[in-house]
Amino acid sequence: MERRGATRYPMRLLVAFSWEGEDSVVHGSEGESRDINGRGIFVYSDLMPAIGSKVQMNVFLPQTAPPRRPAELHAEGRVVRIEPATSMSRTAGFATMNHTVILCDGEGRPIDDENSWKQFGFG
Repeated sequence: MERRGATRYPMRLLVAFSWEGEDSVVHGSEGESRDINGRGIFVYSDLMPAIGSKVQMNVFLPQTAPPRRPAELHAEGRVVRIEPATSMSRTAGFATMNHTVILCDGEGRPIDDENSWKQFGFG
C-alpha cells in the first residue's frame, strides 16, 4: 500500500549531500536523485548516511534554456529508509523526509517571490 501523501516526480538530478556521523565528523558525497517531491528525495549513492541521520542536500536543477539562470534546491531532512543494491546495474540509495526545502539561484541565494518556480521553467 502506498503511504506517501505527495506525488513523486521521477527526476535524475545531481545531488550533493552532507551529514554528521556518529563519530561527530561531517561526511559528504554526491549522488543522483531517483525521484523528488516537496516532502522528500530518494538519492542513489555508493556512500550514504545511516537511518535517522540529519542530512543537508543541494539538488542541482537543469538550466532549461538561455537566458534562464541555473537553480538549486537546498533541502534539509532526515534519512528514513535505505535500499541496498540488488544487482550490478542498480546502486544503493536512501530516502529522506525533508523539513526544509528552499529554491535558490545558482549562487545559493534564496528566491522568495511567488513566481520563482516559473522563472526556472517549473510552473
